[in-house]
Amino acid sequence: MNMRVAQPSESRELHGWIKLNHYTRSAPPGYGFALEFSLGRSRIGGMLLGRPSSRELDPEVWLELTRMHFIDETPLFVESRGLSMMRRHVRTWVPKIKALLAYSDPEAGHEGTVYLADGWACFGRTRNGNHGWANRPGRKAPAGKSPSRKLRWIRTP
Repeated sequence: MNMRVAQPSESRELHGWIKLNHYTRSAPPGYGFALEFSLGRSRIGGMLLGRPSSRELDPEVWLELTRMHFIDETPLFVESRGLSMMRRHVRTWVPKIKALLAYSDPEAGHEGTVYLADGWACFGRTRNGNHGWANRPGRKAPAGKSPSRKLRWIRTP
């Protein structure tokens, strides 16, 4: 498989593509940069990275993978390979970053297998889904559903 990652960008088009295709149908507006993954000339995936959602983490040393999406018709293990490529990119182009953070949602069937395969460590679950989430301006849970407790994943670049 000859997958490549494009140069990082602030591509609104890639942001929109991820938002359209991600299972949450959302993407945070405040991402730092986007990475596009392709096979040949075809886009197969993308990642949005930005400042940590936790206000307790220093954004000078922490970077959060806020969204990741790869199309279903891809070779096996593409997500884990994409994570590895993303980490290499961060080490090279953003060397001040010393730690990466990501979340998976077990209630949506996302147990974090791709993170385990790339050597990330599970660092527990987030707090009760209502505290700290709903108090931010403009955030509302879907009707009849409160945010779930996510698994927190950490790794060095």
